[in-house]
Amino acid sequence: MDKIKLLIVDDVEDNRLVLRAICRKLEGFEIYEAVDGRDAVDQCETLRPHIILMDVMMPRLDGFQATKLIKERYPDTIVMAVTAVIDPKMEENMASIGVAAYIRKPIDKELIRLKLQSYAGALSIHSREKKIRSNSTAVNPFSNEIRNFKTIFTIHSIEAIMDFGMWLLVRFECANARVCPNIDRVVELLYALLNQKIKSGESANITIEESFDEVFIHAVLPKKIERDATIEHLIRGLGDHCRIGDTSVDFRIALSEEKGAGKEVFVENTVHEVHKEEGETRSLGAIEHQVLRESFVHKITASDYVASIDSDAFGEVSDLRDAAFEWASWLHTLKEEGSTENFNHFANDVLGAYSNALGALYEFSGLSYAIVSLATVLKANGELLAHDDEKRAKVLMFLEGFKNDMSSWIVHVFDLQDTQDIHYLDGSFFSSCMSIESIITGTEVDLGDEGEIEFF
Repeated sequence: MDKIKLLIVDDVEDNRLVLRAICRKLEGFEIYEAVDGRDAVDQCETLRPHIILMDVMMPRLDGFQATKLIKERYPDTIVMAVTAVIDPKMEENMASIGVAAYIRKPIDKELIRLKLQSYAGALSIHSREKKIRSNSTAVNPFSNEIRNFKTIFTIHSIEAIMDFGMWLLVRFECANARVCPNIDRVVELLYALLNQKIKSGESANITIEESFDEVFIHAVLPKKIERDATIEHLIRGLGDHCRIGDTSVDFRIALSEEKGAGKEVFVENTVHEVHKEEGETRSLGAIEHQVLRESFVHKITASDYVASIDSDAFGEVSDLRDAAFEWASWLHTLKEEGSTENFNHFANDVLGAYSNALGALYEFSGLSYAIVSLATVLKANGELLAHDDEKRAKVLMFLEGFKNDMSSWIVHVFDLQDTQDIHYLDGSFFSSCMSIESIITGTEVDLGDEGEIEFF
């Protein structure tokens, strides 16, 4: 394979420029661009890209729709979703149609290069020599029933993590369109744990053991593990497939889909199904509980936050202001003509802009998550709202209040910088999203213990 064809798909030109700038330093890649999901599908007809970086919220065809069409036609194409917040239900749906990995916003330049190089290597390499030694004692905590060999990696550089990720991808045949959401999480967690240690000249050892059904990974780190929010999120995503100690971390990955390789991951973070029947109740999922709780635990003043962000972040603030004007305009349009198409445009163009901007600001990923969830509900029920005048009027009333609160929040956080907690409206925003969902689906949302939290 001479060159890896990489297709960057995003409806925002600045986002494409950022990704191109990050990826242009990669050797052996040819980079192409698509302006939305429909353009991506069309380009795949002639370009046949090997890897696609796919934005999620886009007009015409969103990332989910485009990925589904592309994987149906070209199952060997590797699709990596680029998103600010990974809704666990969305992640499950994306994995079911063939998304192999996720790139989280704000984008870590080294991590995205690591993932791309790993997949590029997996596309080119179909086997790797193992370092085999006889050993009857398992080092992993999951199982003693292992085969009589081990694969050893010494991790002393970012490239070594890439080699490890490449080995895993080849081992699980991801280059042949096999979906491996666990592998992506394992590599990303090890990167998060090892990145700074490697840069300071330290190294780690990874031992891989196998049974006939599973692969076990045992990593020993040079120092005590410091668990920040990113690491905690990745650990939760792996659920009982990961065990972490003071200086070690262990993983187990099923070799076959029958063993639940692509499904068990979602046990801890599963969002309860949204029932469509009137009068039923939906419970908050684990991610929603987490977002709601963190809004009241992690406090930072507006002045401290604004002082901490770099100048590039103010571009995202400008995008928020622009989206506020668009929101008001679209509310008028939806009152005059509440068609399915218009609700889809509102969800994609306005809510999509909000979620992307908030996600890029990182501190507000909880708000981004709530807005992504709201957009999903509106798009799924656009036809219902188009034909139910009463529900549409109630939803538009809540959306107008939501917009007013958001505009006020922008002023107090970024202009006046007078609030003692930049998360002071998180609960209100989340509650508004849940209320809109309740109006649309006729389902009451049970906040559980979170119902004791005061909504402003």
